[in-house]
Amino acid sequence: MSLARDIIDRVFFPNRDVHAIPVLDGGFSPNQRLEQAEVLASFEAPDSLALGPDGRLYVSAGPAIHACSGSRLDKPEIFARAEAPVGALRWTGDGRLLAAVDGRGLHAFDRGGKLVARLDALGGVPLRCVTAIAVAADGTVYATDGSRHNEAAQWLTDLMQNRRGSGRLIAAASDLSNPRLVKDGLSWPAGVAIGHDEKEVLVGEAWAHGLSAVSRADGSVRRLVRNFVGYPGRICRSAKGGYWVAFFALRTQLTEFILREPIFRMKMMEQVPPDLWIGPTLGGKFDYREPTQIGRIKKLGIQKPWAPPRSYGLVARLDEQGQALESLHSRVSGNLHGITDVAEIGATLYAVSKGHGKVASVALTPAAGGRA
Repeated sequence: MSLARDIIDRVFFPNRDVHAIPVLDGGFSPNQRLEQAEVLASFEAPDSLALGPDGRLYVSAGPAIHACSGSRLDKPEIFARAEAPVGALRWTGDGRLLAAVDGRGLHAFDRGGKLVARLDALGGVPLRCVTAIAVAADGTVYATDGSRHNEAAQWLTDLMQNRRGSGRLIAAASDLSNPRLVKDGLSWPAGVAIGHDEKEVLVGEAWAHGLSAVSRADGSVRRLVRNFVGYPGRICRSAKGGYWVAFFALRTQLTEFILREPIFRMKMMEQVPPDLWIGPTLGGKFDYREPTQIGRIKKLGIQKPWAPPRSYGLVARLDEQGQALESLHSRVSGNLHGITDVAEIGATLYAVSKGHGKVASVALTPAAGGRA
């Protein structure tokens, strides 16, 4: 039935997405550069990081925000705590730390860690799933709300439900006042960044595997990438031009197949624990019952680095048109999977591996045009 449906789609809807996954080549060619990164610190499920005005690196992990100092981030202090897990972090120009709190919306903390403002709804609809934050030079705050149905921690559930996109791009003042809707109907928007010219906002849609540029003036959309090899997450500017994108997982043919089989997928979600669903994970855990093991085990428990990935580590630098210039990989057998955030600070690229609970850094080489 699924094959017949695919044939009918190709005949009557030739322009419809057929779920073809690009291969890892060109700027996405596999390597070990992320796997060889220097691990600076370990946290329990770190999610995001941001450089503060005091020169410290702020890392969200669980319900806490840590302020880390020292060359190896070996002097962490609790900066603030929230009532739920904290995700994306960004500082505003006037010294407020914006934090996405799962199921609670967007919170703003002053430099002392005191909660001074919050944005928990827009147009009467709760902000339950803030996934990414960006701040423009004029102070305008942009945030992505991944889904109206699930919280950020339920990202796999949202993927498997395979609903029509309900995510939003919103904007507000730096104190989180006067919020407004910029775009609606997005498919789990998980990354946002202000363009280098400040005229557009880049938005990555994980379940649509794409990247778009939204005009700040009139809201018009320019589609840059329609078919990434992975699920794009948070985005940051590169000093050499273009943007760094954290891909929190890679797509696989098996997952794409499952998404086209609603009856099987619904039964799997009803009868099988989420950790054992056929789908991507952030990594860091192993269960003898998990699927796709035969395709990944070579012998003596060693995973083949070229095997179909259930978890993976990937960061890529894209040019202004969304084409990959370079990438850093932690392959199937690696230990830096589930990259949920990336930041270029000076001559160093920082990456957060939520799957393996690590913050790592890679030195950038100016002579190579920013190549890590």
